[in-house]
Amino acid sequence: MLVQDLGRVVTGKTPSTKNVEYWDGAVPFITPKDIQGTKHISKTERCITSRGLHAVKGSILPPRSICVSCIGNIGYVGMTNTESVSNQQINSIVVNENNDVDFVYYLMKSLWRFFKNYEGQSTALSILNKTQFSQIEVDVPDISVQREIAAALSALDDKIENNAKINHHLEQMARAIFKSWFVDFEPFGGVRPSDWREGTLADIASVTMGQSPDGSSYNESGTGTVFYQGRTDFGSRFPTRRLFTTQPKRMAIEGDILVSVRAPVGDLNVAAEPCCLGRGLAGIQSKSGNQSFILYTMFALKQQLDMFNGEGTVFGSINKNDMATLSVVIPTDEVVQQFESIVKPMDETIRNNFDEICHLQAARDTLLPRLMSGELSVADNAAK
Repeated sequence: MLVQDLGRVVTGKTPSTKNVEYWDGAVPFITPKDIQGTKHISKTERCITSRGLHAVKGSILPPRSICVSCIGNIGYVGMTNTESVSNQQINSIVVNENNDVDFVYYLMKSLWRFFKNYEGQSTALSILNKTQFSQIEVDVPDISVQREIAAALSALDDKIENNAKINHHLEQMARAIFKSWFVDFEPFGGVRPSDWREGTLADIASVTMGQSPDGSSYNESGTGTVFYQGRTDFGSRFPTRRLFTTQPKRMAIEGDILVSVRAPVGDLNVAAEPCCLGRGLAGIQSKSGNQSFILYTMFALKQQLDMFNGEGTVFGSINKNDMATLSVVIPTDEVVQQFESIVKPMDETIRNNFDEICHLQAARDTLLPRLMSGELSVADNAAK
């Protein structure tokens, strides 16, 4: 069977970016970044209006369409939750009634090796066009078997997504507490206490600017130290392992805040393990061990960091001195400790949920090729 036999193949399209009436609407506009690390596409960086939807009417995707990135980084897969549109870097499958939608999602996920091999065939930008994508040969079992496989794998993904939702809610709660205490001063009558002072980030944290190792030391086989060049590897909270280096230079430790210092300046993640920092990142570490306070301070500095993002053709960046001299409010040690006592356990729960997500993803990714190839049946897995 070919991919085109699974359903209608749709290549995305971008409406005119110059027409302001097309943007800031309610219809999700999907790019490859929006389908990294998640099954269901719950949110997108941009949305279009009904006028924008009309401009790309031949490319509208109904709910539960399967999106696959096919230009550049080929092989990211996601599923639409609502009526959506994608850009031209994505080919999508509107699955027909002869196939199970969730199975087709996992079928596309199982093709990752094919996608990566295709991506590596050219030194130029890799492109898997609609015709080439439609003609990919796939092995598809009877729909009853499709549903069994999809149910087994979906149970793991449902738990993964539930943990991710809990983490999102915990982070939003922690941000709200920080804003209440240290921006709006609500517990203190709406006025900053007189024994708090104005200072800079350098007063409360150490800043380590990244420095990229020699390119010949990079590898994807897990040899050496985890290496993050920039925000490309960022997840919702913690980065994803992709590259390693045998010649690490500037390092961050577990728990350090990782900040993008090149466009876009200010995106944040937290180091889940010791890692080498490339020149696109800086590591931020509390001088007093109050890392939760520093993390939410960095979130609150977003507006100041946005000032370093370039406009037009100017490439945004921030240097160590500018980072270190960002203005912050410095509360008393007692208040910081009170904040830590409330928020640090929330951050620890987020980390524990993340670790469970990693274990579940590993289990899913181990089962996926074995179930798809028929090496392992759902009945075999249930018996274990």
